[in-house]
Amino acid sequence: MRRLNKRGQSILEYVIILTAIIAGIILATPEVKTKVTDLLTRAGNRMQTEVTTKLNF
Repeated sequence: MRRLNKRGQSILEYVIILTAIIAGIILATPEVKTKVTDLLTRAGNRMQTEVTTKLNF
């Protein structure tokens, strides 16, 4: 009987850890999305500036 309790405890620990990881991902998603969007926008603007500068020589 003891073995079953430890096994159940291990499964419960994994469930708690997995829940914490999923919650962290869900909470971080809007912030990550904003940062990635800003990064890509700045990169696109730099590329556009370079192309415009090269074509206007």
